[in-house]
Amino acid sequence: MIAANNLSVNRGGRLILDQVSFQAKKGRMLGILGANGSGKTTLLKTVTGFYPYQAGSIEIDGKPLATLKPKERAQRMAVLSQDEHVSFDVPVYEAVALGRYAHQQGLFAVKGKTDDDIIRKAMEETGISDMAERSLLSLSGGEKQRVWLARALAQQPDSLLLDEPTNHLDLARQVALMEHLTKLLASRQLTVVCILHDINLASLYCDDVLLLKNGKVICQGETQSILTRGALENIYGTAFHEWKEPVKGRKQFSVVTRV
Repeated sequence: MIAANNLSVNRGGRLILDQVSFQAKKGRMLGILGANGSGKTTLLKTVTGFYPYQAGSIEIDGKPLATLKPKERAQRMAVLSQDEHVSFDVPVYEAVALGRYAHQQGLFAVKGKTDDDIIRKAMEETGISDMAERSLLSLSGGEKQRVWLARALAQQPDSLLLDEPTNHLDLARQVALMEHLTKLLASRQLTVVCILHDINLASLYCDDVLLLKNGKVICQGETQSILTRGALENIYGTAFHEWKEPVKGRKQFSVVTRV
């Protein structure tokens, strides 16, 4: 579980997060929604220890974040960033194998059979086993996203944090990725925190949501209770129409045009 209590973050002389509190629970996916500049990415980077915070506290599975060494953080949390830049070319297997670094001793540690088993399981779970020998740079955007997800799973984390994982993916691949996450959530009992721009994907796949506006939590809780026209119009500043999708009866929203 990840817990933040009254978290405040200043960057460049500006208050970016203002007394933010939340809990992300094991076996559930928490979606973070908000307009650009609301503090979503800052919150995720602060929880992972990338950004410092000036007030409040963060606990990972009951342990204060500040007491965890970098390798221990990597063993507990895996991060899938918004834009994973590739500056080198390696086979897909080796890209996924980078996730094992957090569990290895020494800079030039050799991968053993256990590492290999974990790497291949992560690749199987994300549907990229047949890409093991392919060049990383030859992959499409959707294929690379699955490689990064496999690398994150190879860390064997308790928590998975994702910053707009569907960014740059077409609709079919967005749905496929979210369905992968849902299956992994159930099979591995992970804690998943996911920043999303797509309200409808959040409604379909997130168990809980947290709505941010100007660095403050507007509301949070079970997704189908929290996602209302009023709440969304508050944080996005535009009108919405609401309906329910026919399969699971979950809420869906579209922007109401003003012309």
